[in-house]
Amino acid sequence: MNTTLRLIPLLLLLAGCSMSNEQLISACKTDDWVAIGQNDGTKGEPPSFGERKEFCDDHGNKAGAADASARYTAGWAQGNWDLWYRFGGVDGTEGKLARFDALAASEDLRKNKTPLNRPAYDAGWAAGNSLYWENTGKRDGTEGKPSSQKELSRSRAAAAQLHFDEAAYANGWRAGNRTFWTDAGSNDASNGLPDSEFRNRAAAARSAGVDIQEESYRAAWNAEIINYWRNLGTQDATSGKEFGMRSREAKQKGLKIHEQEYRQAWEARLSTYWRDTGAADGYGQPFRLDERMANASRDGVFVIPATRDAYTNAWRQENARYCTPDNAFERGRANTGMAVEVCAPALQSQMKHAYVSGQDYEITAAKYRQAVDEANELADRVHDARNRLGRLEREIRANQEAKDRPANEETAKQDRRREQDRRDLIDYLQRMERRWDDARHWVERHDMQMQRLRREIY
Repeated sequence: MNTTLRLIPLLLLLAGCSMSNEQLISACKTDDWVAIGQNDGTKGEPPSFGERKEFCDDHGNKAGAADASARYTAGWAQGNWDLWYRFGGVDGTEGKLARFDALAASEDLRKNKTPLNRPAYDAGWAAGNSLYWENTGKRDGTEGKPSSQKELSRSRAAAAQLHFDEAAYANGWRAGNRTFWTDAGSNDASNGLPDSEFRNRAAAARSAGVDIQEESYRAAWNAEIINYWRNLGTQDATSGKEFGMRSREAKQKGLKIHEQEYRQAWEARLSTYWRDTGAADGYGQPFRLDERMANASRDGVFVIPATRDAYTNAWRQENARYCTPDNAFERGRANTGMAVEVCAPALQSQMKHAYVSGQDYEITAAKYRQAVDEANELADRVHDARNRLGRLEREIRANQEAKDRPANEETAKQDRRREQDRRDLIDYLQRMERRWDDARHWVERHDMQMQRLRREIY
């Protein structure tokens, strides 16, 4: 049996139960010294009332209760017990030998100076060991193993020098055995097998030495057979089958019949089918109820009294959602087509106008985006030209103001060249500004046209 210590994950798990700093401050303010002590004990820390009192003094509770120390000690004792009880519980539940001495000698606990508590560990281990054997018995019982499996578990425990809790195993096995028969009854009913199948299961159980729980089997079978007929009705409604055929099949198998539950599920599924069909047709298709009803048998469905209302109401609701100016406009924008003819005659002109407006909107939107791109490009050019002109004019002024600059033909040529560059740059800047103004005008114009197209669909 594996006895490798895994303290760090366990300590981290238990640390998750400790207080946050905000919770500790809150406990200080409410004088909850039991909680403060229990927090320290649960974290595996030695008692430290003095340190906690200083902390609370610094966070709004300088007075404190007269019995604070006693309450802290009581809380710490409970926390320390809980810590070691959990240590033992984990080991016991995992089917491990008690290992208090190994834990006590571990480096992690010694570094943490965790006070030891063998009685708490032993109590937790005993509870965990009982749970381990109860779960083992429950697993064996659920798998359909006989109660004699207990002796094999006893032998394994002895080989591993592990305490075997016979009472816990027996309790778990009895619960598992009931689950075995409950699952059997439920599965048989779900698969459409008659409850007479119990006789075959009982015979197999006797041969295997498994206890028989007829009451559990039949209770589960009777509960699930209702769901079987409901599921059958739901499936048959859209597969061309009906109760008469299912009834004959059930009588041949000796299967209990639940006609009411079948018919309720059958009709509910058909009501949903006709609603869904009406809704699908309503969104862009003509009213096709008569055609759908005529083809019902070919499609594996049935016409019921609720068919006309279910289809018609759903079709009208979706048709109203389809035949709106907003929908026509968006379909025009996406160029996905619009079946205007399915809309009421009084709405068709408006739908056509909205659809065409959507198409025109997208054309204008493309022009708008192009104009925006052009305006942004021209804005960059204007900004760049202004910067270049500013630098050139500063250079010209600097040369004019330079006292040591010689006055000769060469400097005169430089001045004339710079002045020509300035005039050329000014001329270029003026052209770019006019083009920029023109581009912004088109941006505004296209934007206004888009707004008008969107607004005039109503």
